[in-house]
Amino acid sequence: MQTLIGAAALISTIFGLVQGTKRGIPLFFRIVTYGFACYAMGTLYDILRTALVSSGALPALALKQLSAADPGAVMPLVTGQAGFSIGLIGYAGAFFFLFSSYVGALDTLADGREPKLRPYRLGALAAPVLIVLEGALLLPGARDAMAPMALALIPVAGTSYFAAKHLVLPDIEMGIIRVMRPYNACVLAICILQPVVLLAAAGGIMHAAACLTTAAAVLAALPLARIGVAKWFR
Repeated sequence: MQTLIGAAALISTIFGLVQGTKRGIPLFFRIVTYGFACYAMGTLYDILRTALVSSGALPALALKQLSAADPGAVMPLVTGQAGFSIGLIGYAGAFFFLFSSYVGALDTLADGREPKLRPYRLGALAAPVLIVLEGALLLPGARDAMAPMALALIPVAGTSYFAAKHLVLPDIEMGIIRVMRPYNACVLAICILQPVVLLAAAGGIMHAAACLTTAAAVLAALPLARIGVAKWFR
């Protein structure tokens, strides 16, 4: 099922890179594109890793290191058996880019810190709280995996807060918030489902549903962002 996410992320990245060559594309869109490029690399690495491990195509030395379970060996890190996967770096980079796309001018425009907007800011905290709860429920007793997963899930939680806030905040002049709501809905869905995609048992119904929904959201996010930013200047 992760193959669908990888294909969606790759298509979305290509779309973003092509659109990024056009005039008048704001920095926000380029940052988001870099985020999805990182997401594609992380997902594609995990797909390749799973294929190599399941097919027994690893070199003999790698298999020897893997069977020895040496904490200092390289291959347990590559295959994810040590709790850490190199693919997590791609996911972490993706959500750091998405997080940084919100922080700054866009969030300043959307949220002027007025007291009347406090309920929206507080309500948006439900998203990162949900991410934390998902991680706690899907990592029972897996202490070795907690620290590596935190590398990816901390930026996921931070991004989910801004995506949720920008989804519910009232619109401002020129409709900047309204036109980005479909994009923010996709980002929020990706954030909420990411713990399930990474931690739920592969082959299960929950994992399959999360992967399908994530693939759809990843495929739609950048085109929706492009439509939204195009309306900023009308």
